[in-house]
Amino acid sequence: MEQMAEEKNFIAEKSKSNRAKCKKCKEVLNQGTLRIAKVMPNPFGDGKMMAWHHPQCLVAVFSKQRKTTAKITCVDDIGGWDELSMEHQKEIFTTFPDIPREKFKTHDDSPVEKETPSKKKLKTKPPPTLVPSSKPQMQEYLFKDFRKLCMKLSQENSHLQKTAIFKEFIDKILSKEQSNETRAESLFLWCKMLLPNSEKRIYNLHSKQLIKLFSQLFKQDEFLMLEDLEKGDVAETIRIFFEKNKNIKAVEKSFLTLSKVDHFLDKLAVETTEAAQMSLFKSIALLCTGNDLKMIIRLVMHDLRINCGPKFILGAIHADAYQAYQTSHNLKAVIEKSCFFDASKIENNKNSRMNVNVSLLTPILPMLAEACKNIDDVFKKCPSGIYSEIKYDGERVQLHKSEGEYKFFSRSLKPVLNHKVEPFKEYIPKAFQHGEELILDCEVLMYDHKSNKPLPFGTLGIHKKSKFENANPCLFIFDCMYYNGVSLLDRSIVERRKVLEQNITEIKGHIMLSEVKKLHVCYIQNIFSVIGV
Repeated sequence: MEQMAEEKNFIAEKSKSNRAKCKKCKEVLNQGTLRIAKVMPNPFGDGKMMAWHHPQCLVAVFSKQRKTTAKITCVDDIGGWDELSMEHQKEIFTTFPDIPREKFKTHDDSPVEKETPSKKKLKTKPPPTLVPSSKPQMQEYLFKDFRKLCMKLSQENSHLQKTAIFKEFIDKILSKEQSNETRAESLFLWCKMLLPNSEKRIYNLHSKQLIKLFSQLFKQDEFLMLEDLEKGDVAETIRIFFEKNKNIKAVEKSFLTLSKVDHFLDKLAVETTEAAQMSLFKSIALLCTGNDLKMIIRLVMHDLRINCGPKFILGAIHADAYQAYQTSHNLKAVIEKSCFFDASKIENNKNSRMNVNVSLLTPILPMLAEACKNIDDVFKKCPSGIYSEIKYDGERVQLHKSEGEYKFFSRSLKPVLNHKVEPFKEYIPKAFQHGEELILDCEVLMYDHKSNKPLPFGTLGIHKKSKFENANPCLFIFDCMYYNGVSLLDRSIVERRKVLEQNITEIKGHIMLSEVKKLHVCYIQNIFSVIGV
């Protein structure tokens, strides 16, 4: 390693112990992690010394040094490259996206033995050529390009123009991808980041919690940051204090990649302790400009402030993409389908339209009531009559059952608290004796066995429901969207209701059908004429 240090400006290796500390952030380089050293003159004697860094800390060092000072421009600048694992080589390419990848190690590469002089004389075969990876690699995209796209979308008021802007952007970047697989992978990454609510990554971090974390990271006055927060933009507050703090310096030029931010958000979603969250934010802040960190905070808050939802983003990808997303709520499946689908087939062939099947245990967007401005519109739209249904004053729940597994989702497609739905796992198999796979639209409310009536809204809370001795949670089912492998979304409410009635065995006070009556148009008209509508 010493001989190599004299030849190379940088050394990379797996950290051997927990003793060495990063030259920049002064934190321990954990054993087994990648560390990179700048080879420098030894101020205490002849020869050279190695100043070890975390890879991301070295990026921050490069951003502030003179242009003439040595940087990593290719893998030939790095001593110990061939001894690195494929994971550590990939980490270097991710951290330093400008490095060419021609010497990237694959799973098929085997370690090369160092030749002795005697071996050189006996050598008759030419050296084997490196076998490239059979799977094409997705491009790395800079996070600053994502910021620029968000800025452009936020400045445009027309939703049609927003769609056109995104379509032009993705056509340009995806033209450089080598296959449908990498195109789908790249497009999913961009759409997932532009639609932060689509993946439902939950960080459990609100504005004041973020202020508390960053005031400690930046060593700034929390009260002053909270005062600035009153302007209403936590991301802008954090940017302002990030750029003026002296504890963690913002980089001058952004080399942060979109995939690295995505990976950071994945890790943040599983961390629950303040110390772990702070450590993650520090690691990403070392790579950020002020605007980078501002946009990352927007992603954490699930609000990019671009006023552009799934309808307009997915509209740029395929004519049927948004409708397919509404059905399945599976962004990845929609993106993959659109990348492999021949759009030329859908113009005149109705059967060739893109279709993404309902996915069990993945919530689908609920059907909502349509506003009725004029009573005559009801008669025109429903000449054969209408269904009149009791409006239950409870909490809407979407129930998914796949054999023995259950999931319950709220109206906003978030998991329902366990104490509200746990009893139903016992009764659903009894109510649907032949229903192995189900998606049901329901309302949960407390049912009083003494009065045989539902209790008012708000009694489902864990503390309030304990006050009612003769009551328990009851599931009122009013729609069936999926039954034993068959999607019913394209069936009429009459057919769906029939499926429910034929397959349910009601359990009073636990699993019940909603009360519905069919009303004919003439009957409705008579009622309205009596009340003078």
